[in-house]
Amino acid sequence: MAPVHPPGLTRFRTHDLPGSRRLAGWEEHNARALVGLRAQPFGDRPFDGTEVNLTLPRLQLARVTGSPHAVERDVRQIATHPADGVIVYFALAGDARFHHRGGSGLIVPGQGLVLDGDQPFQRSFAGGLTELVLKAPRAVLREIRRGPVKPHVFDVRVDAHARALVSTLSDALRGGTDWDGLEDVATGLLGKLLGGECSAAADLAAAHAFITTHLSEQDLSASRIAAAIGYSERHLSRLFSKSGQSVPQAILTARLDAARRMLAEPVTLAEVAARNGFVSQAHFSRTYRARFGTTPRQDRREFLPFSATSGR
Repeated sequence: MAPVHPPGLTRFRTHDLPGSRRLAGWEEHNARALVGLRAQPFGDRPFDGTEVNLTLPRLQLARVTGSPHAVERDVRQIATHPADGVIVYFALAGDARFHHRGGSGLIVPGQGLVLDGDQPFQRSFAGGLTELVLKAPRAVLREIRRGPVKPHVFDVRVDAHARALVSTLSDALRGGTDWDGLEDVATGLLGKLLGGECSAAADLAAAHAFITTHLSEQDLSASRIAAAIGYSERHLSRLFSKSGQSVPQAILTARLDAARRMLAEPVTLAEVAARNGFVSQAHFSRTYRARFGTTPRQDRREFLPFSATSGR
């Protein structure tokens, strides 16, 4: 049998529809691409929403932006459009109130919510929203954990594996093409988030996510990374060794890559060095040249040819 290839990214905008069709179009799109919901806007203005979707062989991903509204998944929606899995919401902007049979609460940016897609729930967004969504079928869940999934809230800001999952989903929705590798990592990270086992690739992704978040801190070390992902330094070293780098090499590589991207911003070279954890601008310049074969100042002239970069 020929391999199944994902169809790629799709984008849906209610703005492309007449005002009277926007809400119905939004509901129809979500029923096809993600999960069936009944939506109700707040106020008199027409609903406005944008959704970027990616369907992988086993997972469904989305980035959703919408104006103030509420959604409900009731028994009729569940019967008509069964999810047969869990849905994970990662709040990026806007507060979201939720209610399910076990309780209610508030999700703020930097937090996430896990729900069983075949149990009723309501969510409301008084100020609009931007969020990432991951839908995983029960067949995948059986591979990564045991038992039912209960609704719960988690904090992406303090959970390295959850942060890595957000980064992985964001990269995928920007058009990454290593579908198999991406899906394997996302599945492993989801398993950890749900209290199950985690793959080596997922642990490595969590370590890289922690590094990226703490690049400005000069005391970033293997011991801190290991503590953040919940493993020993020895296990962490083995993870990185199998990927072809030591932990210090991975930290330095991440710092240099981030610094190079920052050269296109209107900040001084001293600030670029400080914001990426280099002890001095001179140290930054030496290591940058060793890595890229040119100096930060030379690359800045190339990135910003018409900018006044003297003294930067």
